[in-house]
Amino acid sequence: MFALRTAAARVMPALAMRAVAIPKTVVSPALIARVGSVSTLRSFSNTPFAWSKTDKELITVLESEIKHEEEQGEDIPDYITNYLKSSPFKITDKAGSDEVILTRKFGNEDIKIVFSVSDINSADDEEELDLDDLEDDGQQPNQSLSASGEEEEEGDDLDSLTFPVRCLITISKPNAGSISVDAIAQDGTFIVESISNIRDSALANASTAESDWEKRGLYSGPPFAELDEDLQITFEKYLEERQIDNELASFVPNYVFHKDQVEYTNWLQELKSFVSAK
Repeated sequence: MFALRTAAARVMPALAMRAVAIPKTVVSPALIARVGSVSTLRSFSNTPFAWSKTDKELITVLESEIKHEEEQGEDIPDYITNYLKSSPFKITDKAGSDEVILTRKFGNEDIKIVFSVSDINSADDEEELDLDDLEDDGQQPNQSLSASGEEEEEGDDLDSLTFPVRCLITISKPNAGSISVDAIAQDGTFIVESISNIRDSALANASTAESDWEKRGLYSGPPFAELDEDLQITFEKYLEERQIDNELASFVPNYVFHKDQVEYTNWLQELKSFVSAK
């Protein structure tokens, strides 16, 4: 009996060791499902992407809108090229940028005018130009319309669109700093709002968030409309002598209109490229 128990004691650990050394693999149904789906997943990942019904609809609408805009023409209109040919201002217009910059030299002065294409969407309801009606009527975008939509008679070759465009005019002199003029171009004239004296020309021409914050803290003088009338008239002549005049005030909204059309078409094309990408 003792011998049997001893033999059994020797045999059982050996059997246990063999069971541990060569365990029976137990695979759960969940693991089998996952392993079995590997080939399916690999096959799915190689399947070309298919657009959804909404994707296709959006692409179709975008293509239609792009075609409509391209039919309007992307060439720079004559009234813009003619002005730039005769004007002393050089234009900087970077594709995709919201800002347009005009620069020129006048004696020892550096003059810079900055305006934004986004102003075409910020006009008051009563002043906003109905561009769709303008196109439907067959009118050229450089024809001036009153707030009621009626065509106005203008003697100048280049008439003004009615929506306002805010302009920042900076005039700088070596070792004398700058003046910064806030004005609005509308109805073929510049409406000056304020004049700031900035001793640091670098600060006056900087466009960083820090410089903008610093310039806001400077005294900007009284509202231009509250200045003595003679001072107002003389300062307007000062600007006109530098060809910051009615012709430029007419050009600015017309250029904004043109640039908005170009940028909108590019925006549509980029959006379509993204939606169409696979």
